[in-house]
Amino acid sequence: MKYLKQFVIGSSCLVFLPFYYSVKNKQPKKTYNYYDYTLIAPIWFGIWNIISLIIAEYFGLSDRLRFLVISIISSLSIMCISYNTKSYTFTNTEWIQYFCYIFMKYLFTWNIVIFCLEKYS
Repeated sequence: MKYLKQFVIGSSCLVFLPFYYSVKNKQPKKTYNYYDYTLIAPIWFGIWNIISLIIAEYFGLSDRLRFLVISIISSLSIMCISYNTKSYTFTNTEWIQYFCYIFMKYLFTWNIVIFCLEKYS
Protein backbone atom coordinates (compact mmCIF):
# COMPACT_ATOMS: atom_id res chain seq x y z
CA MET A 1 0.00 0.00 0.00
CA LYS A 2 2.87 2.38 0.75
CA TYR A 3 4.16 1.97 -2.81
CA LEU A 4 0.75 2.81 -4.22
CA LYS A 5 0.74 6.01 -2.14
CA GLN A 6 4.20 6.89 -3.48
CA PHE A 7 3.05 6.33 -7.05
CA VAL A 8 -0.08 8.45 -6.60
CA ILE A 9 1.88 11.31 -5.04
CA GLY A 10 4.56 11.19 -7.75
CA SER A 11 2.00 11.10 -10.53
CA SER A 12 -0.27 13.82 -9.15
CA CYS A 13 -1.21 16.78 -11.32
CA LEU A 14 0.72 19.24 -9.11
CA VAL A 15 3.87 17.41 -10.12
CA PHE A 16 3.50 16.97 -13.86
CA LEU A 17 1.33 19.91 -15.00
CA PRO A 18 4.25 22.39 -15.00
CA PHE A 19 6.15 19.97 -17.23
CA TYR A 20 3.18 19.67 -19.60
CA TYR A 21 2.99 23.45 -19.87
CA SER A 22 6.69 23.92 -20.59
CA VAL A 23 6.85 21.09 -23.14
CA LYS A 24 3.72 22.31 -24.93
CA ASN A 25 4.55 26.04 -24.96
CA LYS A 26 8.29 26.45 -24.52
CA GLN A 27 9.85 23.55 -26.42
CA PRO A 28 9.30 24.13 -30.14
CA LYS A 29 12.38 22.07 -31.03
CA LYS A 30 11.05 18.78 -29.65
CA THR A 31 11.14 15.72 -31.88
CA TYR A 32 8.61 13.65 -29.95
CA ASN A 33 4.84 13.61 -29.85
CA TYR A 34 3.24 15.71 -27.08
CA TYR A 35 0.48 13.13 -26.64
CA ASP A 36 3.04 10.41 -25.88
CA TYR A 37 4.73 12.73 -23.39
CA THR A 38 1.45 13.33 -21.55
CA LEU A 39 1.10 9.59 -21.04
CA ILE A 40 4.67 8.98 -19.91
CA ALA A 41 5.33 11.94 -17.57
CA PRO A 42 3.02 10.93 -14.70
CA ILE A 43 4.22 7.32 -14.85
CA TRP A 44 7.83 8.54 -14.87
CA PHE A 45 7.44 10.57 -11.68
CA GLY A 46 5.32 7.91 -9.99
CA ILE A 47 7.90 5.19 -10.60
CA TRP A 48 10.78 7.43 -9.54
CA ASN A 49 8.95 8.24 -6.31
CA ILE A 50 8.65 4.51 -5.57
CA ILE A 51 12.34 4.04 -6.38
CA SER A 52 13.22 6.93 -4.07
CA LEU A 53 11.37 5.27 -1.18
CA ILE A 54 13.13 1.95 -1.82
CA ILE A 55 16.54 3.67 -1.89
CA ALA A 56 15.72 5.66 1.26
CA GLU A 57 14.63 2.55 3.15
CA TYR A 58 17.63 0.55 2.01
CA PHE A 59 20.20 3.22 2.95
CA GLY A 60 18.28 4.75 5.87
CA LEU A 61 18.02 8.22 4.30
CA SER A 62 16.00 11.07 5.72
CA ASP A 63 13.23 12.49 3.56
CA ARG A 64 15.30 15.58 2.72
CA LEU A 65 18.29 13.51 1.62
CA ARG A 66 15.99 11.06 -0.19
CA PHE A 67 14.53 13.80 -2.37
CA LEU A 68 17.87 15.46 -2.97
CA VAL A 69 19.40 12.18 -4.14
CA ILE A 70 16.45 11.22 -6.33
CA SER A 71 16.28 14.68 -7.90
CA ILE A 72 19.89 14.30 -9.01
CA ILE A 73 19.51 10.71 -10.22
CA SER A 74 16.22 11.27 -12.07
CA SER A 75 17.36 14.52 -13.68
CA LEU A 76 20.58 12.90 -14.90
CA SER A 77 18.60 9.97 -16.30
CA ILE A 78 16.19 12.22 -18.23
CA MET A 79 19.13 14.26 -19.51
CA CYS A 80 20.81 11.10 -20.81
CA ILE A 81 17.60 9.80 -22.36
CA SER A 82 16.82 13.14 -24.03
CA TYR A 83 20.34 13.58 -25.37
CA ASN A 84 20.81 10.00 -26.58
CA THR A 85 17.40 9.77 -28.25
CA LYS A 86 17.80 13.26 -29.74
CA SER A 87 14.49 14.40 -28.26
CA TYR A 88 15.32 17.98 -29.24
CA THR A 89 17.09 19.60 -32.16
CA PHE A 90 19.42 21.70 -30.01
CA THR A 91 22.83 23.17 -30.57
CA ASN A 92 25.51 22.39 -27.98
CA THR A 93 24.76 25.63 -26.15
CA GLU A 94 21.05 24.87 -26.12
CA TRP A 95 21.74 21.40 -24.70
CA ILE A 96 23.72 22.92 -21.84
CA GLN A 97 20.88 25.36 -21.16
CA TYR A 98 18.40 22.48 -21.27
CA PHE A 99 20.47 20.43 -18.82
CA CYS A 100 20.62 23.35 -16.37
CA TYR A 101 16.89 23.96 -16.78
CA ILE A 102 15.99 20.31 -16.18
CA PHE A 103 18.29 20.07 -13.18
CA MET A 104 16.77 23.15 -11.55
CA LYS A 105 13.22 22.07 -12.37
CA TYR A 106 13.77 18.59 -10.96
CA LEU A 107 15.35 20.03 -7.80
CA PHE A 108 12.28 22.20 -7.29
CA THR A 109 9.80 19.46 -8.16
CA TRP A 110 11.31 16.83 -5.89
CA ASN A 111 12.46 18.98 -2.98
CA ILE A 112 9.50 21.35 -2.78
CA VAL A 113 6.44 19.94 -4.54
CA ILE A 114 6.74 16.20 -3.90
CA PHE A 115 8.31 16.70 -0.48
CA CYS A 116 5.34 18.85 0.61
CA LEU A 117 2.83 16.42 -0.88
CA GLU A 118 4.42 13.60 1.07
CA LYS A 119 4.75 15.59 4.27
CA TYR A 120 1.14 16.78 4.32
CA SER A 121 -0.61 13.68 2.96
